[in-house]
Amino acid sequence: MRHAWIWLCVFLLAVPLSAQMKKIGLLPFDDAAGVGPELGQQVAVFIRSELLKTKKIMPKFITYKPAEGEEGETPGLIDVEKAIALGRDNEVDFVLIGTILEAEAESSDSSIGGISFDKGSVGSSLRKMKATITIQGDLLSVADGGLIESFQATGSKTDKMVGADLSMNWGDYSSGSDKSNSPNVKALREAVEKLVKQILKKI
Repeated sequence: MRHAWIWLCVFLLAVPLSAQMKKIGLLPFDDAAGVGPELGQQVAVFIRSELLKTKKIMPKFITYKPAEGEEGETPGLIDVEKAIALGRDNEVDFVLIGTILEAEAESSDSSIGGISFDKGSVGSSLRKMKATITIQGDLLSVADGGLIESFQATGSKTDKMVGADLSMNWGDYSSGSDKSNSPNVKALREAVEKLVKQILKKI
């Protein structure tokens, strides 16, 4: 009996960690906010990064391409049955499909004083940008062939900068600083972190 336990331990140690981890298939999120498909892909990328940090589940990108003549030519739009079938084809335990429900960026600026001249004045402005994004993730079980649960998460960040060039469009942020520090990206990361925490409680 003792020898059997020893061999079992040796076997478990020899199996790669990735083989022991549950796998989740990720699809680009549908865009219901009217931003564009690029943001839906970026949400999936951020979710992958957040899942990898946990070392509890292995994410895998999966793609869906409509068959010729099939209704719905948009690759990002997919129903539950097709998502489950893709999960089986890609040998994952779960599939996450999702939607960007809201993505808004508001900017405002105000004068903070300047220097006056005979023919005019030069002043500085304080510009503020607030970015908010709400995403929904639907976690599907490949084995059961159905929905486990739907989750929603919101991220919101505000930045204030002197003389910055802040755009009202989601994804645009030009101020001379790293785009990874933009309020848009910060808000998205916050929403993704909240969503992944909810998902992990159900896996």
